[in-house]
Amino acid sequence: MLVALALTAGCRTNRPLGEAALASRMITLAGAGDSVALARLALRQCGTGTTDDRQRCYEGFFVALSDSGRVRLALGTLAALARVDPQVEGDGHVYTHLIGIRSWQPGQDIGATFARCTGLFQSGCYHGVIQAYLTAEGDADSVRVAGLCDAVEGSSGNAWLRFQCVHGVGHGLEMIWNWNLPEALAGCDWLGSDWDREGCYGGAFMENAVASIPGGHHAVAQVIASEHQGHMGHDAPPPFPMRDSADALYPCSIVGERYQSSCYMLQGGIILQRVGMDFARAAAECDRAPSRVRHNCYLSLGTSASGITVRDSRRAIADCAHGDPGYQPWCYVGVVKNFIDVTARPADGIAFCRQVPAGRNRRQCWVAVGEQIRVLHAADRGAQAQACAGAPMEGREACRYGAGLLAAPPPGYPIRPGRLE
Repeated sequence: MLVALALTAGCRTNRPLGEAALASRMITLAGAGDSVALARLALRQCGTGTTDDRQRCYEGFFVALSDSGRVRLALGTLAALARVDPQVEGDGHVYTHLIGIRSWQPGQDIGATFARCTGLFQSGCYHGVIQAYLTAEGDADSVRVAGLCDAVEGSSGNAWLRFQCVHGVGHGLEMIWNWNLPEALAGCDWLGSDWDREGCYGGAFMENAVASIPGGHHAVAQVIASEHQGHMGHDAPPPFPMRDSADALYPCSIVGERYQSSCYMLQGGIILQRVGMDFARAAAECDRAPSRVRHNCYLSLGTSASGITVRDSRRAIADCAHGDPGYQPWCYVGVVKNFIDVTARPADGIAFCRQVPAGRNRRQCWVAVGEQIRVLHAADRGAQAQACAGAPMEGREACRYGAGLLAAPPPGYPIRPGRLE
């Protein structure tokens, strides 16, 4: 609250600075490492005008900071702005992609650049760094792709960071090959483990989904990517149709079985756009998905509910109260996992689960919090236990089970995903 007050104080009465004065002020504030003051300056410069004008203006701020090597400062400025500007909050993941794309230049150490990112807004900065690296030469081969995340991870054994890398590979392969989804998925198959491949598939499907939205990619992000390689073919029509107006489950309905689990985890947003953000109709479409992956379609509705409502618990809970009651719990799982993805704070997920209606929906919510804790605190069982200790007694054992601290689920919890009775 104090940061928000500091940001808004005086911004509405000060006129935007001229180009020279703005550049000078940014250099001074960046040198001081003052993200709050930079956010205040960005709000002064960009806080009025059309949505597109504000978007381009904010992008310019983040590009300038990333260009100067101040990745953490750019992310701190973004976080501060998001507290007072709902547009920035809603577009946070795309802005972090932009910061990541700009933060790496050919010849720089990819691992060192990757390490400057944070988990802000679903870790988009990490994904952007990998996109920039892969697009630098305009193509990729199996050796380059298969070894990239080993080099980034080093000897840390950090599964969370490795996931951000393989997910970013999926984004990057889509961009390299002009958003040809089948080709990008085949590139993901170069990775050496099922775990890595699934993370990569998710990045490819996410990139395809975002790129298929008119204006889904910020113009500045496309220009930046073009600077790294000149033949990505942004202006050419993608050779693979991104959407099918007659099929709400496309492209999941036409990709191979091995890719469908990851695909349906992104399909909810596509369905919602088709049905005018009507969650009841969207749930009915998910009910048409193959039973073995239907829970992922519901999960993706929850992820979308979190983003659409900007993590408003009350509204997200209402959005998930549709469709087959046996699959509804997975919608709440999608919401809570997104809450924690965005903020990297398990406490935010715990606060959400407390509000979910009692029964199977709330029980599965606690397990999902634990699963996120397991990823956030990989290999640190003490930190995992401490995070789950923040849950109330009713959810603590379920959280511990999700975190991998218990070998068997508590009574009443499913062993496998699917329809819950």
